Amino acid sequence: MSRYALIPDQVWDGLSERPQPDKAVIVEGDLITSVIDSARVPPDVDRVSLPGCTLLPGLIDAHVHFCDWMRPAFLAAGVTTIRDVGNDLAFILERRRFAQTHPRQSPRILCCGPLLDGPTAHWPLMGRAHADRVAMEASVESLVEHRVDAIKLYVNITAEQMAGAASVSHRHGLHLLAHLGGITAPDAATMGVDEVEHLTGCAAAWKTSAVEELDALCDVLLTHGMVMCPTLVVWDRIGRVCEPAFPHDRRLVWVHPDFREAWRHYPWRHADPINRLNLQRSVVEMKRCLARMQERDLSIITGSDTPFPYLIPGFSLHDELALMVDAGLKPLDALRAATSQAARVLRVDGVVGTVEPGKQADLLAVHGDPTADITAIANVAQVVKQGVLLKPDALRRLARRLHAKSPDDPVSRDILGYIEKNR
Repeated sequence: MSRYALIPDQVWDGLSERPQPDKAVIVEGDLITSVIDSARVPPDVDRVSLPGCTLLPGLIDAHVHFCDWMRPAFLAAGVTTIRDVGNDLAFILERRRFAQTHPRQSPRILCCGPLLDGPTAHWPLMGRAHADRVAMEASVESLVEHRVDAIKLYVNITAEQMAGAASVSHRHGLHLLAHLGGITAPDAATMGVDEVEHLTGCAAAWKTSAVEELDALCDVLLTHGMVMCPTLVVWDRIGRVCEPAFPHDRRLVWVHPDFREAWRHYPWRHADPINRLNLQRSVVEMKRCLARMQERDLSIITGSDTPFPYLIPGFSLHDELALMVDAGLKPLDALRAATSQAARVLRVDGVVGTVEPGKQADLLAVHGDPTADITAIANVAQVVKQGVLLKPDALRRLARRLHAKSPDDPVSRDILGYIEKNR
């Protein structure tokens, strides 16, 4: 169908305070051309009825380490845009090109290239080591030439290297994000980092902190316009990696068998139990901090850190949304973080993130109302990618074909190698 109308019970546009009932979204080619009253759909337009459903923008996962086998899982879950935040440069640039020409087979991919690390690269294939500031600045210049979408810094970076990366990134207008190690989030903010991952460098988020401590952190981050991508779900999964329900999650059919097996041997399963218990306790404190950040109007976007343990591509973003709401965010705030707000931060808000004329038809229909009950986001009824109505059976067939191949991409080799080495 080159022109058709999606007719759900209601449409949430990615911004509004409530969904609008009795609306239809007209799609022509790969674009949304209009949003009209459902009673006004022209008789010559094909209709796709979605009874009992809410139609909303396709979801955005802003923190992924991409492997080929993940493609159908993201789409099946309604995640139509991802940002890869650490990968081999040649690999991810090629996958970004593939995604542009194969919308039925891949989410839209934005990328940072490799993790820019300090003198030692924590991940040998996903990361790149730098001896000093000069080397770091040269790396950023090279990534600019390759037209990456953002720059990602990693845990072993020095303050001098961070300052150099910020200077070059901002000179070229690139967004700079960081997984912090020894540098605090307030210091990173003052040096020009635009976004922090995993609540790293936020000491007040990892312990029982008074509201005054949380506010002091927020004050600095707000002054510098810092964006937070909390990825609560990765800390939750690592802290509860021994949870007996996880290996029986029926969504694991979307995960490559080699990862399913490796996750059962993840090193934290065999670590001192006190480490897992401490992390579980910290997750509670992170939720408290995130709720305060939302109250203080920090910019928050969603990410999962797929493919760490029991983070099922696409579906783990549903879990992240549920954890954010459990932390105290309203469902609408969590959904904005996964749609319009993420699109703005990732600088694709002119293309996706809202349901309005002129935007790409990247859409998700779910049974129920996720703006009232966030768990409804998992009740996927229909996914539309660039105007194409995706078929679940076709995505399952694609997953089976990809799972039949041994995962030999850089991320798989790094993570599977780490697990095997530490078993």
